[in-house]
Amino acid sequence: MAPTRRVTVAVVDDHDVVLSGVRAWIDGDPRPIEIVDTATSIDGLDPRLAADVLVIDPRTAGEPAFELIARLAAAGHRIVVFSQQAGADLARRAELAGARAFVRKESAEGQRRLVEAILAVADDATGGAPDDASGGAPGDPTGDAAGGASGDAAGDASGGAPEPREASPCRPRFSEQELRTMRLWLGGLTRAAVARKMGISEHTVKQYLARAREKYARAGRDASNRIALYREARRDGLLDD
Repeated sequence: MAPTRRVTVAVVDDHDVVLSGVRAWIDGDPRPIEIVDTATSIDGLDPRLAADVLVIDPRTAGEPAFELIARLAAAGHRIVVFSQQAGADLARRAELAGARAFVRKESAEGQRRLVEAILAVADDATGGAPDDASGGAPGDPTGDAAGGASGDAAGDASGGAPEPREASPCRPRFSEQELRTMRLWLGGLTRAAVARKMGISEHTVKQYLARAREKYARAGRDASNRIALYREARRDGLLDD
């Protein structure tokens, strides 16, 4: 993903080594992305520096800071949560607070995922479609996901992800929209952010993810949660290395 303008970032984390590491990742990226502020607490951010994206560890000072994150999101800030922990409850709380993406620090692909999430969130703010009020509440999709989904966005902007391997009885075949949805969501974006980026409703995003899980289930492969879906998609060569 190559932004068409400079993307500015502010990072909040109470560990200097993390701040230094994120700065090194972003400074080493050839795309126009720049850190303009760092702080060890949300209150330590310079209010004069209006960064395009805030990267926040929700447990600065030891306690979850979701109320502060919610206030920042309500004020129009675009937030990527960068967390040491990756529990479903924590990710859900981040999404409910208004974060646009959730990236785990200890992921083997944390560096690439964080930078791509920052760029995706910044791009969503300038070129994405608005939220669809018909979208369902956050949480894993349930129920029957068969049937057509409305509001599909044309084309696949997967950011150079590899072509899927040929389908087999144990390797499902996915539509381009299902693939794009999986790549964006498994890359760290929330369902709401995926919906904005693709120009579809959050309900449709949940349908695409439910279909993908159902196709894996019919092939006898468990993809019942985010980690399992990521594992199977990686196994099939559907995601970037």
